[in-house]
Amino acid sequence: MNFNLKAAGTLLSRAKQFTEEKLGQATDRTEYDENFEEMLARADRTKLWTERLASHVETVLQPNINERLEEFILTKLDQKTVNKPNIYEQLGQCMCEAGNDFGPSTQYGSALIKCGQFHQKLGLAHKEFVHSSAGGFMQPLKSFLDGEMKSLTKERRTLEIKRLDLDAAKSKKKKSKTINSNVAIAMADSSDTELRHAQAEFDRQLELTRLMLDGLNNSHTHHLRCLNDLVESEVQYHRQSVQILEDLRKQLGLSKSSLNSTAAATAAAAAAAASSTPRTIQALRTATVKFDYDASDHHELSVLAKETVNIILDDNEKHSHDSDWITVERPQTKERGRVPRAYLHIDTLLF
Repeated sequence: MNFNLKAAGTLLSRAKQFTEEKLGQATDRTEYDENFEEMLARADRTKLWTERLASHVETVLQPNINERLEEFILTKLDQKTVNKPNIYEQLGQCMCEAGNDFGPSTQYGSALIKCGQFHQKLGLAHKEFVHSSAGGFMQPLKSFLDGEMKSLTKERRTLEIKRLDLDAAKSKKKKSKTINSNVAIAMADSSDTELRHAQAEFDRQLELTRLMLDGLNNSHTHHLRCLNDLVESEVQYHRQSVQILEDLRKQLGLSKSSLNSTAAATAAAAAAAASSTPRTIQALRTATVKFDYDASDHHELSVLAKETVNIILDDNEKHSHDSDWITVERPQTKERGRVPRAYLHIDTLLF
């Protein structure tokens, strides 16, 4: 019974201290040193980024969220996941079926069957990549989150409880000093004992938590090795994929020269289009209107002073017999018409 009363008193004091801190009424609060605060912040960052990294890598390995959910449920139920064909294997199967339907003796059907067989090889290579990445990167990170990080979180909660108990004991000790009576003396002796016990418990938990926080350095080193393993798995997978596709190209009778000729033709067409563009732009000049001009017929264009227009046809450059007029265009409305040359100041050539 005494034990229950004592435990209830401890819980009450702890709750009172916690409430006063939240309300800003607590005057005694034990603060951690700067180095320990930094270690706590580093632990929070480690947990946050490890969760994010694991989540993103898992998305890369299995983009289908429904498949990921199914694997998660089966794992929780301690059941083996079904070895389903991935997207490359499904594509390969579809190609093989289409090729057989069109006829293996036809050129198109034979090519489809070959593509299907090699895409199934791509699917197997991707499965090997997923398996190696899951074992070399995903599993260690998840084990860290489920093991070491959960233990650290638990110890941090315990530390916070010990701190609340310590600050509650300090507050009780401080209040006992303000009372002058025999009862106060007895209370002071009791609070001294309680304070020493709370301080010892807090110091022990603080040291334990500090040791676990120091252990994050080893975890980071391990995660670095896992990251290197992930990169090696990616390199091996992509090399294997390139080799499979190279073999497929040979089976189809495709040569690099034929592919390069297609790329060269495309590049030549783009270059021809690009080379023709500058000549069009180069012929474009602008002019600034010196004075207002009102058009007298539908062949002319009314313009305002200081307005900028595009020169569509410079009569002097085209050796026109009517060199006193220039055909211009208003950029905003695309209106065109003739304006007297004397009303325009021809600007520099646009490139």
